[in-house]
Amino acid sequence: MGFEIFKIYQKKAYTSILDVLGLIASLILIFQLDAADLVFKSILDMVIYCFTAILSIFFIGGYKVILRYTSFIDIVRVTISLLLAHVIFIFYLGIFDRVTLRYILLLFYFSTTVLVSYRIAVKLIFSFKESVFNTPILLFGAGNNGIKVLKMFQAVNKFDIRGFIDDDVSKSGRTIDGVKISNLENGNVSAFIIKEKIKQVIITTDKVKPERRKALFEFFKNYGINVLDAPKIDSLIESSNKIELKQIKIEDLLSRDQIDINLDLNRSSYQNKTILVTGAAGSIGSEIVRQLVHYEPKKIILLDTAETPLFNLNNEFKHLETTKMAPVLGSVTDASFLINLFNSSGIEIVFHAAAYKHVLMMEAQPKLAIYNNIYGTKNILDLSVQNNVNRVVLISTDKAVNPSNVMGASKRIAELYLTSHINQTKTQLIITRFGNVLGSNGSVVPIFKEQIEAGGPVTITHPEITRFFMTIPEASQLVLEAGAIGGNGEIFVFDMGEPVKIKDLAINMIRLSGLKEGEDIKIEYTGLRPGEKLYEELLTNNEKLIKSHNDLIFKSQKEVVSDLILEKINFLLNESLKETVENDFLVKLMKEIVPEFKSMNSKYEKLD
Repeated sequence: MGFEIFKIYQKKAYTSILDVLGLIASLILIFQLDAADLVFKSILDMVIYCFTAILSIFFIGGYKVILRYTSFIDIVRVTISLLLAHVIFIFYLGIFDRVTLRYILLLFYFSTTVLVSYRIAVKLIFSFKESVFNTPILLFGAGNNGIKVLKMFQAVNKFDIRGFIDDDVSKSGRTIDGVKISNLENGNVSAFIIKEKIKQVIITTDKVKPERRKALFEFFKNYGINVLDAPKIDSLIESSNKIELKQIKIEDLLSRDQIDINLDLNRSSYQNKTILVTGAAGSIGSEIVRQLVHYEPKKIILLDTAETPLFNLNNEFKHLETTKMAPVLGSVTDASFLINLFNSSGIEIVFHAAAYKHVLMMEAQPKLAIYNNIYGTKNILDLSVQNNVNRVVLISTDKAVNPSNVMGASKRIAELYLTSHINQTKTQLIITRFGNVLGSNGSVVPIFKEQIEAGGPVTITHPEITRFFMTIPEASQLVLEAGAIGGNGEIFVFDMGEPVKIKDLAINMIRLSGLKEGEDIKIEYTGLRPGEKLYEELLTNNEKLIKSHNDLIFKSQKEVVSDLILEKINFLLNESLKETVENDFLVKLMKEIVPEFKSMNSKYEKLD
């Protein structure tokens, strides 16, 4: 702060020094005339004259602006200041002789001309420099907001605006302050982009639909053009001369509409409730907690094994007044610990997000996948039923559908265990199922980001591999709403939009970094990993979707799980607890429980 103030006063000092030099130049000019000695009797008179002029400029506000941003108003201020200074100087001298007044008027003319001229010269020099060296820019959106952005950009004179782009064909060919409006459908745009060497497109409005935003990005990336978001008008006004453009995030290119959440329903479901969130320090668990607090539950129990992330999460909400946070360090696999927790806490709702999720690691250690993902779910479910918990929401994954790996199969078995109890309890048992979330721990987005920052290469397993994606806040919002509307045994499947090629995701991230794939950052294909398949699914072969009140949430028909399946699950759990049990044997048992589990690129293919 102190440094910023110093910089401001430093710039004012520079301007005042230049003004003094300008006044001295004016004095030199006046002394070229024979009668100048009628005005100035001594050096002291000249010092007082300069001091009066500088003080007047300061008093009128002539030093509030940086020279390069001089406006017409600033020139008027300087002129008035100098007029005031010369009037004061006349009274100081006490001279009203007509001959002397003539020279003072000449001095006013000289000083005003010099001080105004050098200000204009500085502005023109910087304007020329910025027009030459600034990045050529197109503005997308020639509406009211676009015009305001243009005015602000012109005011700071930092942006070389070459034209407008607008979807309204009727505006094509028109101009705004000399800036021409074009339409992307016009074939001349491409030629214009090449001719003007456009390097950036700035989206001036936040009303651009996701699919249109993605189309713009795709169109301009073919020309190597960076697409940015303009700051909101309010922030533009507040920031004055500092305008920071916002980089488009990868989330903005998912072509997804904004989620419409029933806030009243959620509030009535969670307000004044005691809620347990397992895996609370994870990507999904922590976001569920962040969104839960808006509904003012009585207490949120934060359960996780990760000490530091749990501490940080709890610290995030230390100032809350309406909701008590209770961080608890422990595992869902510790049955005795959970018994004490449930018996003492009065838990009413459970969001079960704790799970091992990394495909490669679980493929190598099936025992851990079974222990954490299935046995942990069994513990949570059994104790919820015993303690008459109102509802349990299981966070599942699209990898549970026709699984190709141990992790996905373990999550599917967890689903089956929960579903097997729907007719045996008053507790509402609900499953939510969705695909990948952008930015979660260990997901491709942070990995790609690290690889790009390191200079590449970006590694992808296969050029055709696709995945469903949504953002962490989106997924968490839908989990909460499904938890509020869900009935016993219902599986809620989230609309994930169109599947995204991982290759396209990587290319977009490279482009968003201002780089080019293949040139700045190479892409390498490493081959499919154990348990990995080219695409994911959201429904099993026997499931059919039913619409819910929310267009982004679908319900699957309730499953009927036989007693035989439940017996097999319990047998699997008992066998997994044996120290000498073989991985192959455990995976074979999993395949018997989930017949659609077909291993891919894995050593367990021999068991199919």
